Amino acid sequence: MHASDDSHPVPEQPEFLGHPAMLWSLLAVTVGLNFAFYGFRAFLAPYAADSFFSHLPHAQALAQANYLFAGFGALTYATAILGGWVADNVMGEVQALRLSLWLAVFALIGMTVPNREFFTLALAFFVLSAGLGIPLTVLIGRNYAKEDPKRDGGYTLFYLAINFGGFVAPFVCAAWIGATYGYHWGFLAAAAGMAFAAIVFEWKHRRMPGVQDEVRFKRAWSGPVVLLATLLLVLPCAWLLAHPNAMNAVVYALLGLLVIDFVVSSVRRGDRVQGKRYIALLLLFIAMVMFWAMSLLSASALNFFARDHVAPLWQGRVLGLSWDFTLFQSVNPLYILIFAPFVAMLWPSLDKRGINPSTPRKFGIGLLLVALGYGVLLYAVDYLRLPDGRVAAWTLLACYLCSTLGELALSPIGYALVGKLAAHDEASLAMGGWFFGVSVSYDLSGQIAAFTTTGGIEAYARVFEWLLVGGVAVAAVYLLFAPWFVRLMHGVH
Repeated sequence: MHASDDSHPVPEQPEFLGHPAMLWSLLAVTVGLNFAFYGFRAFLAPYAADSFFSHLPHAQALAQANYLFAGFGALTYATAILGGWVADNVMGEVQALRLSLWLAVFALIGMTVPNREFFTLALAFFVLSAGLGIPLTVLIGRNYAKEDPKRDGGYTLFYLAINFGGFVAPFVCAAWIGATYGYHWGFLAAAAGMAFAAIVFEWKHRRMPGVQDEVRFKRAWSGPVVLLATLLLVLPCAWLLAHPNAMNAVVYALLGLLVIDFVVSSVRRGDRVQGKRYIALLLLFIAMVMFWAMSLLSASALNFFARDHVAPLWQGRVLGLSWDFTLFQSVNPLYILIFAPFVAMLWPSLDKRGINPSTPRKFGIGLLLVALGYGVLLYAVDYLRLPDGRVAAWTLLACYLCSTLGELALSPIGYALVGKLAAHDEASLAMGGWFFGVSVSYDLSGQIAAFTTTGGIEAYARVFEWLLVGGVAVAAVYLLFAPWFVRLMHGVH
């Protein structure tokens, strides 16, 4: 055994391709899980608009679908806080993830029922199961000592696995099964991917790092109690999904409680260095929230933009399939699969030359790039429209390229950074808090998307302009004040 820090041992295990063997099992779980998640996310908003809100005027139907999508994302990542606490204190990381995967399979099967009330209950059940799955990200790091230089590489592979699943899923779940047989059957395809992940983890979970860790409140009845609590929370979560204003209040109340919890924790510890690291983590958290609020529009507002205002690619055929606008949902993960290895090599190369940007500066670069992507779309709407009033597909591809490069500058290092800046005994909760930032981003993206539903393509242009100007302004703050943020991190890189 060797230690990842003073309190968490990392078991010796064989390596494969330079990384711990157990990592590869976790990557297989990651592919299946994200195939499921991104598979139905690709068509969730259009499916809701057509299936549940078609009786409303067009603009209202789009707005309600955008709100449902934003609420789903916000609640999914908000429950990561609760899931992180359960993993740290009640079940342990391994058992919490095990339960999460199986519950998600049943939730996705339930979502095939084309009834709004039943669908909302199943979606709420999926949200709660996803919250329990937060330890997957932590378990990746458990395979490495805290200062192991391969740790960041492991998280890069994790990011590639996420996006491999995300790339394949829209082709299978949306453009093939969904578009051919009905989108409600796309949920069944997603359930098959989740079942694959659950089976792999079931096979390997007894040998996972941390499986024998002591957990404060763990008892023989911990699993049944968590399952019962999950079932009891389905109705309140379904109600929140149906009431966007209440969802907003809950998200920001939880954000306040999260900040208070970490402030109290820092004061109780009396550790000034750890306190400053939490301040640095909060500042980076804000940048991450802003980035994802802009980027997550890809699956809501930009999904409708692609359907209504973007010309098809390749004369309407791709890989033998009729072109479906949901295939744009595969673009971001495809770009990540292409460019992530080059970005991963770029940072060490710059480091050798002494010009590697600090983490806060990389966050600023990410914000700048996503904002410039909306600048491309703004220019296209104003000056590059086709005779039929739509814009060429390459402009949306260029927007996604900017967003993806920004994501690669910001997101993979964010995962690894949480484990370094957070105190060990709050690792899963801190990771849950980091994921909760995406919850806030989903909520913000829903509010932004609401401005695009009335006014045709010109409404999109106004929103693109706001995102360009606002994004560049916030990016400038992080680029200029990066040295001060670095000092707060006290040696963590």
